[in-house]
Amino acid sequence: MAKYPLLMTPLRIRNITVPNRIVMPPMVIFQAEDDGMVAPAHLEHYKRRSGPGLMIVEGTAVSPEGRINRRQLGIYFDRHIEGLARLAQIIHEGGAIAGIQLHHAGALAFKETMENSQKQAMGVFFRLGKQQLMISGLRRIRDAFKDAAHRAVEAGFDIVEIHGAHGYLFSQFLSPLKNWRIDKYGGKIENRRRLLLDVLRDICSEVEGSALATCRLGVADGHKGGLNLSDGLSTALVLQNEGLEFLDVSSGSGAPSYIRPAGSPYSARLHLAQIAKSALSIPVIGGGGVRRPDLAENALRDKMADLIYVGKGILADPTWAQKTIEGKPDSISVCRECKVCFYYTDFTKCPAHKKK
Repeated sequence: MAKYPLLMTPLRIRNITVPNRIVMPPMVIFQAEDDGMVAPAHLEHYKRRSGPGLMIVEGTAVSPEGRINRRQLGIYFDRHIEGLARLAQIIHEGGAIAGIQLHHAGALAFKETMENSQKQAMGVFFRLGKQQLMISGLRRIRDAFKDAAHRAVEAGFDIVEIHGAHGYLFSQFLSPLKNWRIDKYGGKIENRRRLLLDVLRDICSEVEGSALATCRLGVADGHKGGLNLSDGLSTALVLQNEGLEFLDVSSGSGAPSYIRPAGSPYSARLHLAQIAKSALSIPVIGGGGVRRPDLAENALRDKMADLIYVGKGILADPTWAQKTIEGKPDSISVCRECKVCFYYTDFTKCPAHKKK
């Protein structure tokens, strides 16, 4: 009998079977060429981390102006397809389902064009104002996501995920703190989620019969006055009704720590996943703070989610999933939960990674 029987149980979603319940979530490593092309570092990164049943390629920019960093992967040119296809192939060769996350940073993309830190500090209101795009700009964004979804299918990905969390474009629209529009995209929640729903419909139409559409949704913000849980859950339900195949649950701008009961072994984000799971009929991915396989197994047992994403744990030890499959948890180099994750600056300084 497997040491982690729930983690090792396959999950059928429409016409796709995820071989186990471990998910490597999209985590940007900022190793792309300046034009967004896949680099050898990406191929090695995903090849070394085989084992999860589902691997979602990091947030991939749908347009050059939507990048948060010049070294972010891109999917806005047809010439990106070849490198992305190699990534999908490597993931498939490792036995996993291959997903890709489509990303637009919205107002946060402005950080790349700041000339100095002084302008960045004084430009916060300009950046928020930049989110108030004209309708023609929103049409271009919709087209960019639809074109990116087409390229993702061409590259061989099984799942296309919209990034709707962590304070980026769709989080900005969903949040009443950041969405100041007075047109049909602002005000009540039905308007604030309009762009996300439009993009989902476009993507579902584009990938139908070839891939599954999903969304990483920030179900609630951590900031007072931001997206509340009620509006986040109602948005999740509407996404489900519009054809979403499963939901990847996270937080919006800031983690809503109030969601986590005192003494719980699970993170606030996992509790968000549990709440969403209870309201939805589609599968839910949840995670956050999962460093050891025992916690992941317990989270499935406690019905916190249907699949568990393991982020920094897999960054710290690329063989995390494989060791879990083999029932060797004691050999995992466990993430030390450093206040600042070294992996994103210089992975050689990661204490857990250096142990290997």
